[in-house]
Amino acid sequence: MEWRKAHRVGRSSTAVTLPFEWVVKNNISPGDDLQIHESDENTLLISTSMDTKDDSSSRNFEIRSNTPPEHLSRLLIGSYVVGVVDIEFTCTNSDFATEQLEVLNNCISRLTGFLVVEQTDRVFKVHNYLEPTATLFSEHLRQLVSTTTRIVRMIPGLLESPGDESLYRRVNTMGDQSDMLYYLIVRILLTSLSDRNLMVDLGFDSSQEAVGSRLIAKSLEEICDRVETIAELTHHCDKIWEISPKLIKTLNEKINHICNLIEVAAEGYFTGSVILPDSALQELYDLEQSKKGPIQSLISASTDVEVATTLAVARTLVTEIARLTRVIGEVAMNNSLRRM
Repeated sequence: MEWRKAHRVGRSSTAVTLPFEWVVKNNISPGDDLQIHESDENTLLISTSMDTKDDSSSRNFEIRSNTPPEHLSRLLIGSYVVGVVDIEFTCTNSDFATEQLEVLNNCISRLTGFLVVEQTDRVFKVHNYLEPTATLFSEHLRQLVSTTTRIVRMIPGLLESPGDESLYRRVNTMGDQSDMLYYLIVRILLTSLSDRNLMVDLGFDSSQEAVGSRLIAKSLEEICDRVETIAELTHHCDKIWEISPKLIKTLNEKINHICNLIEVAAEGYFTGSVILPDSALQELYDLEQSKKGPIQSLISASTDVEVATTLAVARTLVTEIARLTRVIGEVAMNNSLRRM
């Protein structure tokens, strides 16, 4: 960091010289256009007209036929979220293994904007056709909120009807949707860190807001993951348990209350208003710490070890959902306070 003096130029203009090293590094010449954005209250961001695009927009990965398919999935998703446009996998020793191609194609279906442009026995190329925009970000984050509350409201049904194949498939489908939305949101947020125009379009005064937005998106995605785990537990449990209508009603009320708090917290983030009261945050914290509730009543009434264990894990996952909801509320509140 260095200090520079402001100089009066003419009657109404004020000038500040640019650091020589920065001018040389960016090949700035007299007459070149520079972009100036007002960031937070006392900060101006200066960038060249070429600063909005990342030169490293392609990745080439050389793999082998025995490379674990999960590793290819991590490379593909990781490249996607950091903004890579073109990705190519080349198998150097033989043809791709069937499992590798299955994982890659399945992965592509969850990455919005990515399409396979070439697939041979040894080459797999994908290209992104979707430009990150502020409208896309807002629409997908709102859709992620909606998907999250819908999947959370399925918890009572999962506990009331363990082994329900249709409900199990619906939860998995919505879980895949949440992953797809989350990956695109993160791609847009990370792109905004190097694209000043996009950051301004998103309404962010600083990179701190982008970090907060990612934390909200990650919390929503993890809530969906917790419900998917509950679905797995109840679907694969061989035992059936009975749950009274009264207990289901109580559970529905608690779950609906959590969903309402998710919606209120998310709306507070979108509007920039502090509308999630401290009492709601405290309520969520109490729910995290509490060992009581309708699921605990089921555990206490159960005489089967497998059923009790399944329900105990489900109870833990519901308290995790409460914790993640509190995180969303706190981030939304911090964001509102920062804008005051």
